[in-house]
Amino acid sequence: MGSQKPRIRILRHLARTGGTLITKCLGSMDKVVVLSEVHPAVLNATDPMKQAVEWFGLVSKKQMLRWRNLRGPRFEQFVWACHDAAESRGEHLVLRDWSHLDYYGKPFIEKPLMGSGLRDSLTELFEIIEACTVRHPIDQYLSLGKIAAIPEIDWELFLDGNLAFAKYALECGFVRYEDLTSDPDGKLRELCGMLKLDFDPKYAQRWASYTTVTGDIGKQGGGRGAREVQIKSFKRKAVDEGLVERFRSDARYQETCQLLGYEV
Repeated sequence: MGSQKPRIRILRHLARTGGTLITKCLGSMDKVVVLSEVHPAVLNATDPMKQAVEWFGLVSKKQMLRWRNLRGPRFEQFVWACHDAAESRGEHLVLRDWSHLDYYGKPFIEKPLMGSGLRDSLTELFEIIEACTVRHPIDQYLSLGKIAAIPEIDWELFLDGNLAFAKYALECGFVRYEDLTSDPDGKLRELCGMLKLDFDPKYAQRWASYTTVTGDIGKQGGGRGAREVQIKSFKRKAVDEGLVERFRSDARYQETCQLLGYEV
C-alpha cells in the first residue's frame, strides 16, 4: 500500500559544488518552483519565507509575518502552505537544502550534526524524494576558501563533512557536477528522474537569465553559476603540491573519492 503523505522534493549539495548553477537549471524548467538554501535551523540568512512571497507568490506577506511571530512548528506550516500553493497551480515544489549547515556549519553553526535537519523536520508530514549533487573535494575546498565569511577552512571539519555527505549521497543517489557540465541535458534529465520531475529541455534557453535563486548573484565571491551564461567544463587551476599530498594522505579524502567515483 502506497504512502498517503504528499510528496516533497529535496535537492542536497554542499557549499561551492555547483548548486547555484544546478538550481538555476531546475528552476527554469516548466512547472518547477525551487526555494533556495532552506533549513529549519537558520531562517534569517537566506530567508526562504521572503523568497516564497516576493519571488514566487506562494504565500502572502500577512502569512509570512504571522509565521515569523509564531513559536513551535512554524517552519513545517510554512513548507506545507508553499507545497499546497504550488500544487494548486500545477507546479512541483523543490526545496534546495542548505546542507552546508549539516556538514560544515561555520560561521552559522559551530557543530554540525552530520545528517539532514531539513529531512528530519519534514519526514512526518511528507513522503521525501531527494537527490544529491557533488563535486570533487579539492575543487570544493579551493572554492570554499574564496568565501569572505570563512576566513580559514577547518580541515578536520571539512573532511569529516565531505565523507559523511558522500555516504548520504551514495544512499539516495547523486549526480556529479563535473559530469553535468560535460553533458547538461543528459545529467539534468537523470537528476529530474531522481526527483520525479519531468525534464524540460527548454531550460537551456532560460537558465542564464534566471535570478530567483540564492548564491550571491552579482557579488564578488558568488558562485560561478551565478555569473555564467554558458554551461561548460573548466580545467582545474594549478594546485599547490603540498595541499594535494595532504589530501592524498588522508583516509577520509580517499574514501570520499572512492564513494563518489573520483580519482584520488
